Order: sequence, then structure tokens, then C-alpha cells
Amino acid sequence: MKQHTMHAILLEPEKKPEILLLPIEGLTHEEAIRDVLEGNYGALEFFKIQNDISLFILVNDFSAILGMKPNRYFPAPDEKQIIFGKAIFIAAYNGESTDREGTLDMPIDICKIFIEQIDKNFTPCKGTEKPHHKDIIYYDNKGQTDERAYIWREIKKPDRLSKPLPAGRVNFYGRETREIMEINNHFFKKVILKRK
Repeated sequence: MKQHTMHAILLEPEKKPEILLLPIEGLTHEEAIRDVLEGNYGALEFFKIQNDISLFILVNDFSAILGMKPNRYFPAPDEKQIIFGKAIFIAAYNGESTDREGTLDMPIDICKIFIEQIDKNFTPCKGTEKPHHKDIIYYDNKGQTDERAYIWREIKKPDRLSKPLPAGRVNFYGRETREIMEINNHFFKKVILKRK
């Protein structure tokens, strides 16, 4: 059976951007992205291509705390921001139209144009860069009165763990607090930061 695929762009540390083929079927598509990015991912709208459609950057949600290699700097005005680990550039509906959602195939010639621009505007890292403190701060209830800032601190595997709460490629432990997180056999404890 022929598998249907779509084009995106892969940006790996210390490599040139290249065209990436991804399956288009729902769960297979999601899992393929997680495989490439080595875990759960977040999306950042980068560039509006046309009405309803933008170019998004997908990166591993926990790339900084997992110690993934520095990849490239964002272009100005965000030139101090660093992409850690692999990144996927993908075309997708941007939410302007409520009846359209999902990712879209980019023709090879369009991929090549974007690759040229990525290579030109995203400065490669030296390889020694470290995450900024704000890159490893996460939030519960962001923007609400009970907002809490926290970091994940790596720990040894606890002797006793409750039943896991799976969330993609991550397992959380602690039904209400989710104070322990497991990613790729690494364990992290949630450490609440004091308000300044």
C-alpha cells in the first residue's frame, strides 16, 4: 500500500537545511514528527505565507533541559534566541479561518526557496551555547492569578512512582501536581520558583 507523504524542511545542528518527507495520515503524521524531534513538540508561527497559511517552526518542548545541541539563532529582532535540537519548518493553517486546520504539503521548489532563506537568515551556533535561564522556565496557569513558574530539575529515578499519566512521549507522575516527569528514561522533578 502506497503511503502518502508531504514535504517539510528539517534543520539539524551542524547541518544544512534539507527537505523532509512526512506521512500525512493523522496519528502517523504526529508520531513521525515526534520521532524526528525526539519527543513532544511545540509550534511557533514564523512567517505568514498567505491568508490562512503560515510557516511554523516545530521544536522539542524540552530540548533545552534535555541538553540537546544548540542549532541556530533566530533572525533579528530575536537574534539572541536559540533553537536547541532539531527543528521542522512546516506549512499549516494558522487559525484565521476556523473551518481549516492541519499541515500542508510544500512543493519542492517552495521548499528550496525557504531553505535558501533559512540558511541565509538563521545563523549557525558555534556549539558551545547554553540555554538562557528563561528558556528553561515553565508555567502552570500562565496569565492567571494562580500562575506558578517552575523549572524541571533532573533527578535519579524515584524508588516509588504512582501510575503514569501519559502525554505523548512524556509520562507525568502525581495525578494533581504532576511533580515528576519522565522523558526518554530521564526523570525530572518540578521545582516551583519564588515570585520576585
